[in-house]
Amino acid sequence: MEASTSFKKRSDRLQKALLCTIEDFRKGNDHLALDNFLNSMDDLENLLEYQQYVGDLRRKIDRIPPTLQTLHDYVKNQDVIGITDLLEFTLYPLIEAWIEGCDEE
Repeated sequence: MEASTSFKKRSDRLQKALLCTIEDFRKGNDHLALDNFLNSMDDLENLLEYQQYVGDLRRKIDRIPPTLQTLHDYVKNQDVIGITDLLEFTLYPLIEAWIEGCDEE
């Protein structure tokens, strides 16, 4: 029970951080956006590690790793518009669906 509560809290925080990242990048608040982005990536990493040990991730996250690779390319090229669009239109919906799938188990 405690583990699922921790997962829920961290997943809520991840989703909020991603939404704040998107909003801050769109508003030009790059410093705040970067802070939220880094926090969201830490939360995502922790959630993926946690789920690896308690559930079958293969059917739920197959599209997340390629999206993270594309995100890495945008970050490396400092493409803020690409980062923001990818977060908003691809990564956030994938993570939202993944978390909903985890909640159903």
